[in-house]
Amino acid sequence: MITAKRQRRGSLLLTVLIVVVMLTLTCAAFYEWSFAEYKAADVGQRQLQTKLAAESGIEYVRYFLALDEAVVASEGGKTNNPADMQAILSNMEGQIADQPGLRCRYTILAPALDTYGEFAGYRYGLEDESARLNLNSILVADARDPDAALGRTLLMGLPGMTEPIADAILDWLDEDDEPREFGAERDHYSSLSPAYEPQNGPLESIDQLLLVRDVTPELLYGFDRNRNFFVDADEAQLYGVENVDNSTGSMNRGWASYLTLRSGEKNLRADGTPKIDINSDDLETLHQELSEVLDAEQANFIIAYRQGGPNEEDDEESDEVEDVGGQTEQRKSAGSLDFDYEQNGSVPINSLLDLIGTETRVVENGQTQRTIVEEAFPNEPGAMAAYLPLMMENLTAGGQAVIPGRLNINQAPRVLLEGLSMTMPEALPPQAVEQILANRSFEPAIDQPDQMYETWLLSSGVLTLEQMKQLMPMVTAGGDIYRAQVVGYYEADGPYTRLEAVIDNSGVIPKISSVRDLSPLGAGFTVEQLGAMDLAPME
Repeated sequence: MITAKRQRRGSLLLTVLIVVVMLTLTCAAFYEWSFAEYKAADVGQRQLQTKLAAESGIEYVRYFLALDEAVVASEGGKTNNPADMQAILSNMEGQIADQPGLRCRYTILAPALDTYGEFAGYRYGLEDESARLNLNSILVADARDPDAALGRTLLMGLPGMTEPIADAILDWLDEDDEPREFGAERDHYSSLSPAYEPQNGPLESIDQLLLVRDVTPELLYGFDRNRNFFVDADEAQLYGVENVDNSTGSMNRGWASYLTLRSGEKNLRADGTPKIDINSDDLETLHQELSEVLDAEQANFIIAYRQGGPNEEDDEESDEVEDVGGQTEQRKSAGSLDFDYEQNGSVPINSLLDLIGTETRVVENGQTQRTIVEEAFPNEPGAMAAYLPLMMENLTAGGQAVIPGRLNINQAPRVLLEGLSMTMPEALPPQAVEQILANRSFEPAIDQPDQMYETWLLSSGVLTLEQMKQLMPMVTAGGDIYRAQVVGYYEADGPYTRLEAVIDNSGVIPKISSVRDLSPLGAGFTVEQLGAMDLAPME
């Protein structure tokens, strides 16, 4: 009997032990699950925080671009401004945290260029989209002289470009189905498996070029697959571009680094007010507006030019010349003119440069008189350095609100300037490209105000007047659409978010044109590169 009781007690003890072990294992499993869930939630929350930080950086860029140009210049500008673009705290807790793991920041980056116009790493600032070749505007250049194939020549300036690929890109963009000399149209793409049709219109993404015949990822993106503006050691080993000379690193980032779908500058003064349209029909009001920004001689000359057009006769240098008909031809300064504002301004001015180095004639009662109005805008570098900035800042010969697609000579890489020289050698000879690279300012509003307008090439003697007239429709000195790569990160090791945004400031307020998440390509940058701030421990 006693033995039976002891057996029952022993089995009960064993049962209790088993239950305790099971409960312990269950609790341990629950703890592991709970801890894993906590860690996952924490990682998710921290990842979300970096995403919000990167998005805050994009909004900060919008705010920065909305500031007055003078304020932007005083703050350090848009091009290379670590004080305003690097390691900015994005979370309130981070302002008082003594642990790097709690401090979340964002940094704004863009590709840097060296003095030779070659890509050289990164900087803290914004990238002007006008420093890239606008693919969606390239057909406009092509239409200027179809026989000259200007569009093809522009594309041929890209490293590794071939005539068949250039023509295929242009065929992909144009509206017709007729292939160019070396191109490809609907017939080619419909024969593929799977078949598809060409865009036959503006691109929506640079990635669409991968659908164009013979365009490869290696050509489009080069070596820099994680898009951090330089070639990492593993990228140099894994990737390459066959039959392309990359000795200068021009193909490190591929064609995508030279191309854009959105670029343009607003046709306004620096303070945001409209420029004076010198082709306005109301000549009296036009004269009043001109007199506020130009001297009397210059304002009068523009009105006289609108009425009489350029004086194209080969006149003598004397003040009075008697012609064969016995009539006396007079010359006078524009400053002494009186105007009949009922007389129409029948002569349009196609370009501000048309006013330079030219004379006009007085028109009375609809008849051109023998009186020659002397030039008010001399074709002399010293004089142009004084009046051209005033003209470019305050006047316009076109009514469009935004001028699209021109190339920023102050920030464009060497490859694109040389490509433009190949396209228009008479207007932009190779030696002029070297002069631009040697003398230009990336942000002239800060350190070289005389280069704020593309006409600095004329006033500084880099180009002649005729060359500048040819080149001016293709170039600018700055744009109003920007690209930025914004990284949200913690100072300590942890998650990150990389966003690439294009912000359009050519309208009333800056707006976001596109955002691309680059996070799947990797961190790209170390915390040391992005920036951190060591704070003293809290007391």
